[in-house]
Amino acid sequence: MYPNGKYKVTDCEKSETDKYGVMVSVWTVDGRFKSDWNNTIVQKEFSYSEAIDLAGTGRYTIGLVATTSLALLAMSVDMFSFSTVVALASCDFYLTHAQTQVLLSIPFLGPIIMAYTWGYVSDTTGRRRSLLVGMSVSFCMSVLCAFAPNWIALAIFKLIGTCFCSCAQSVVYALLGESCSERMKGTFLLIMTSVIHLGMGSYFGLAYLIGYLEFSINLGFISFVSWRLYVLLLALPLGLSAVSLLFFYESPKFLLNVGRENEALQVLEMICKRNRGGYYPVKKVVLEEDGNVAQKTLPLLSSLWQQTAPLFRPPLLPRTVLLYCLIFIVYSTSSCLFVWLPFLANDFSRAISSSSDEHSGICYVIAQGEEAGLNNGVECTSKIGLPVVIFSVSVSLIFAFLNILMSRLAARKKTLMLVILSSSTACCFGAMYIPDNLTSLIMYFGIAADSLCMGIVFTYCVDFYPTSFRGMGTCLGVMVARISSIFGVNLVGSYITWHCARAFYALTALISSGVVLASLLPSDGVKKI
Repeated sequence: MYPNGKYKVTDCEKSETDKYGVMVSVWTVDGRFKSDWNNTIVQKEFSYSEAIDLAGTGRYTIGLVATTSLALLAMSVDMFSFSTVVALASCDFYLTHAQTQVLLSIPFLGPIIMAYTWGYVSDTTGRRRSLLVGMSVSFCMSVLCAFAPNWIALAIFKLIGTCFCSCAQSVVYALLGESCSERMKGTFLLIMTSVIHLGMGSYFGLAYLIGYLEFSINLGFISFVSWRLYVLLLALPLGLSAVSLLFFYESPKFLLNVGRENEALQVLEMICKRNRGGYYPVKKVVLEEDGNVAQKTLPLLSSLWQQTAPLFRPPLLPRTVLLYCLIFIVYSTSSCLFVWLPFLANDFSRAISSSSDEHSGICYVIAQGEEAGLNNGVECTSKIGLPVVIFSVSVSLIFAFLNILMSRLAARKKTLMLVILSSSTACCFGAMYIPDNLTSLIMYFGIAADSLCMGIVFTYCVDFYPTSFRGMGTCLGVMVARISSIFGVNLVGSYITWHCARAFYALTALISSGVVLASLLPSDGVKKI
């Protein structure tokens, strides 16, 4: 028989009878809800984690992983490829050293300016909406960069573009983390993060190919040359990610958090249909999170304060301090080393092929690069050297592969961080005492490998912060990351040039402090501290 038209009595986990021994109701086999013989369903309240788990993992979830990964790749390429754009455009704009320095600093300013705003928008208007607006506007600005008549217009367009695309680094973690099952969340977030490391190889490889195209089309106000085509091609991932987002839904957890329960249930049901089809039994969902607050209609300043202040008060304060310190350590060291990476590629190639062993080692290579004038500005050239391309593509592929391997150990985030940071510390200390140039290059790779922790620290942001503050907490983390990058590139990088050994000692101390802080993270399998 089918008491509610869907379940057989024989499929039931248990039944209830009246005092005469007549069966009057049954519990379904999953224990979720009860149905009596009059088709009256007695529902059980589902927690959000139960509800999203019942929606399953399938086409929708895999498609969302691909879309958020594309958005993250688009952001990475748009921001960090600008140094190659400046190099290719330097002849066209007759850039001075000062103008070049201004342009190179622009991509770091956008996220710092807008990170706070994106955190507020994400937590109050929605993850998908903020990401859709950010990717769309950034795509338009990137297209305008290809037609910039001078370097000032190029700087303005790029600044606006990076202000908007910077939302991706934080919002995609919240959108994906809230739209997939708890069991697969860590794995999917680390897979998504792996595309960041593919960015460098992709834009250096494309720059190498485009740089050898010789053409010029007179458009009146500009001459459309190869570097402008390069900028248009770099903008494509932004546009594709914006279009792809149209086929996905808002985070059901965000909808539930702001009181739109019916919409959240509709989204969960549609996710279930696209993932695995069939009947979705959830009719009532409750959001049970420590530290979560209901959204209120407040004046702008009061609303901003409500979204920000709890991050810096107990019980969230220890989490915020710990995570932001780890973000500072990881981004300041990895950004410094990756900015130096293209400049050092040719130096290491010459040093490795040299037969002389005198004064060899990483500090000698860096000193020789300074003497050769490789760090005195961007040369007026429309081509990217092959050694730089090979070096960059190799790094991208190796680190992306390692990130994918790490995704299979997503439940061991703390262990992964401790292993990665400890290995980077050992490589940083050992690099100063290794006279062999090839081994010192490997050590350099080992130090830069702390960038593999980038995705891990942001997955902790998803785990630690309640839904009401997750967007703000993550976006402020992006702000810390970009400030750290500027610190690493402009201070640590310059210091390495003149005081190499001291700089590596300082880096060793900084990364080892990350090991200490990572040991304070909760044990694997525990979400909160």
